Amino acid sequence: MFPQYGEKHEHSSLITPAKVLEHRRAHGRLPSTPAPKTIIFCYQGRFLNQALEKMAHEQCSGCFSKLFYLTDYPGVGIGDFGIGGPLVAFKMEEFIAWGVQQFISIGTAGSLHSKAVPGDLIVCEKAIRDEGTSHHYLPPSKYIHAPRRMTNKLQNLLKKGNLPYHVGSSWTTDSFYRQTAEEVQHFQKEGVLTVEMEAAALFAVAHYHQIDLGAMFVISDTHTGLNWQPHLEEQRPREGLSSLLKIALEASQENS
Repeated sequence: MFPQYGEKHEHSSLITPAKVLEHRRAHGRLPSTPAPKTIIFCYQGRFLNQALEKMAHEQCSGCFSKLFYLTDYPGVGIGDFGIGGPLVAFKMEEFIAWGVQQFISIGTAGSLHSKAVPGDLIVCEKAIRDEGTSHHYLPPSKYIHAPRRMTNKLQNLLKKGNLPYHVGSSWTTDSFYRQTAEEVQHFQKEGVLTVEMEAAALFAVAHYHQIDLGAMFVISDTHTGLNWQPHLEEQRPREGLSSLLKIALEASQENS
């Protein structure tokens, strides 16, 4: 059973992000600029660099130097802060304490189902908690659902933009190199659509802090034949990431 101390959900945290940020402020490491309302998580550094070349932006200073304010999108920041549930949860905690109000995660995922092919867009409605981070935030459960408001908003914008997409569940794992054929078969039978490394942790932190968040993927590789087939360098997945960024930017500018 995880976590090892099962009663931890009833108790407060010893280390809080507010205390950490106050320590950084005391040592001149906290940015003097205000926190953006929305932060977009982007896990593909090369794609992000190419996108930033086309968008006016300003790099954040201090301890959040990997964050970029988007000049033409007031209140919006974007960054590549690394991959995996523990790291994105860590950054979310700090950003929430800084004043960020909502998050949108755009990334890649592996397809477990033949209907989701490379380049297809996915809105994640729930995630299997096969990672460790979410279990430190919420009591045990197999699935964790995405926050509804942002998830609905993303779907509405995809429909409005006439962008085909799938809605489905994802298998979140900490271990990219320990995905087995047996696991893939197991989750295929359950109808799970994708596999990735962040959604369950993102949803857990969002629910714990009652913060709005949505997660979208583009299919970059497939596991459907029980062998791994990468496609990220192909045109459709690259175009898919661009579509997800466009939708995320639109969602960040809507008030409702």
